Amino acid sequence: MNLSYLFFWTSKTPEDNSWHPVPGQNPTKYVGNLPTLIKRQDLEAACVDIAPFIASMGALAYVRQLNDFGFTASANVFKNPKTLMAMHRTTLVVTPIVLLCQAIGIEYRSFIPRWSQERERGRDEEVVRQQVGFGMLAGVASWTLRIYALRKGRAYWAPIDVVMGGALADVLHREYVRAHGF
Repeated sequence: MNLSYLFFWTSKTPEDNSWHPVPGQNPTKYVGNLPTLIKRQDLEAACVDIAPFIASMGALAYVRQLNDFGFTASANVFKNPKTLMAMHRTTLVVTPIVLLCQAIGIEYRSFIPRWSQERERGRDEEVVRQQVGFGMLAGVASWTLRIYALRKGRAYWAPIDVVMGGALADVLHREYVRAHGF
């Protein structure tokens, strides 16, 4: 077995890693008196970049409990407190790191393993940002509803709904483009 397959992203070029939304390419014009560090932060791009870490930590916490399913742990991800806490903690840790990397100008996307196809590179930046923005707004609505209207979920106050809502909207848009061949 060749170890280069395990670390496939190290041989990727910046062109292979360029899928939308691209950090810093937000067409929204900011107020001129904002500091440069705030102007560089791109919430839509950060949302898409944080989601793989949340999913990975959730999957790891879920797999660690395989022997406990049926006895002390629920197999349902949304009823499993250890899996949910791992995902929420990851959100609270990774979100500031990604936003800080964007603010400083560090190219962090080369460390996120992903596949990029020609169709994904050809997506319109404006449309993708609208989709991710809508997903983030839906996540805000879900987060607000869960915290204030429902009794369950108050312990999970991390903004995971916002991040995963935007990332899910991006995935759905990519799949729509792939299915319809744009």
